[in-house]
Amino acid sequence: MGPGLVDCHCHLSAPDFAGDLDDVLEKAKKANIIALVAVAEHPGEFERIMQLSERYAGFILPCLGVHPIQGLSPENQRSVTLKDLDVALPIIENYKDRLLAIGEVGLDFSPRFAGTDEQKEEQRQVLIRQVQLARRLGLPLNVHSRSAGRPTISLLREHEAETCETVAFDFYLLRNRFTCTRTRKTDTE
Repeated sequence: MGPGLVDCHCHLSAPDFAGDLDDVLEKAKKANIIALVAVAEHPGEFERIMQLSERYAGFILPCLGVHPIQGLSPENQRSVTLKDLDVALPIIENYKDRLLAIGEVGLDFSPRFAGTDEQKEEQRQVLIRQVQLARRLGLPLNVHSRSAGRPTISLLREHEAETCETVAFDFYLLRNRFTCTRTRKTDTE
């Protein structure tokens, strides 16, 4: 396979792709995309992501994790809880040998989702446990951060997420999305 691009964060298990996924993937390949990193937000997506990674082996690469915001529809979204993570962990463990990374994980302190200190602390605890899981499994993290950039980076450093081979971050700044990758080998951001 020659040079190409890798989409390091996409939500291919979303219902938006139910009717035309094959067409979307074909267009991606024509645009010189050589791999798609499919991330999860909740356990309800895990099986679909794993099925896609089997069907499109080597092209769709699976990440399983629990996002800081939970809810199947925009109207029902809420801050993550440790109970959400407890549901996810056995499934992640089941697929650990087939995962590219743990993700999408992180912190989202948007006031409409995490308006209390208790909600923010529970998000931190969920993220800490997923960092520990990634370190134990030797997997990188795919990290989301919105309204929590400094707390996210601080927590990752405090819990030695840098020991993971690669950590990919998604930050939302002024409605623009920026992605940076920090690699342990080069220590660059």
